Amino acid sequence: MSTIEQLWRYPVKSLQGEQLTSTEVTDVIPGDRAWGILDNESGQLLSAKRVPKLLEGSAALVDDGCLITIDGNEFHSSDAGVDAGLSAWLDREVRLALPTPGEQATIEIEWDEGLDETPEEPEVFEFSTSPGWFFDSSSSLHLIGSGTLTMLDSRVGEGAGDVRRFRPNIVVATSEAFIEDEWVGKELLLGGVTVDVKKRTDRCIVISRAFGEFPASRKTLKYLSKNHQREAGLSLEPIKPGLMTVGDPVEVPND
Repeated sequence: MSTIEQLWRYPVKSLQGEQLTSTEVTDVIPGDRAWGILDNESGQLLSAKRVPKLLEGSAALVDDGCLITIDGNEFHSSDAGVDAGLSAWLDREVRLALPTPGEQATIEIEWDEGLDETPEEPEVFEFSTSPGWFFDSSSSLHLIGSGTLTMLDSRVGEGAGDVRRFRPNIVVATSEAFIEDEWVGKELLLGGVTVDVKKRTDRCIVISRAFGEFPASRKTLKYLSKNHQREAGLSLEPIKPGLMTVGDPVEVPND
């Protein structure tokens, strides 16, 4: 039986997040991608697909809002100077925003067939989010197995399987790479939360971006493209809310 090994929440889209020991789940992990950074000129929701510098910042929920850390400076979402601080950091006029209920935001997705080790600008397409969300798809949770991350570190190189590269909400303890693929199309019980496993997760240019101590590299994306249809991890949709805690069992009820 697998267990939940790590839990993560990313309060601001494309910024690094915070590790949790336990979380309630509704249709989302409350506070996950609750904020986004919008370009003032275009109104577009920024993403690390086009603005990789976003991955250098981090965010955590603090005092009924969001605390953002960039270049050693901290800004709370309630601070009057948060937009000015983000604008100076990104060298463009931006604003921190919550999604407007019932409205869609313009977001970007890319598909780049070029797999050179030095990332270049991919071809990027625009589409709209679900109303009131800053998620990339209709699946609000992302899961990956620890065996998959361990294998990538071993075969591709140090940092290839770093959890920060894949930005999952849930890491489950697995003994083999990609064994979590067997759950596609099934219901999964994660502690007290029931989810529908929608599909394997398509990976994009974000996993090739520089972050932390690791430089930009296409090696992980190239490996997944050649060996696993450019996919790693699972996209999940919650169907019964509840509580998830690190150490909880991961069960397939009907198996």
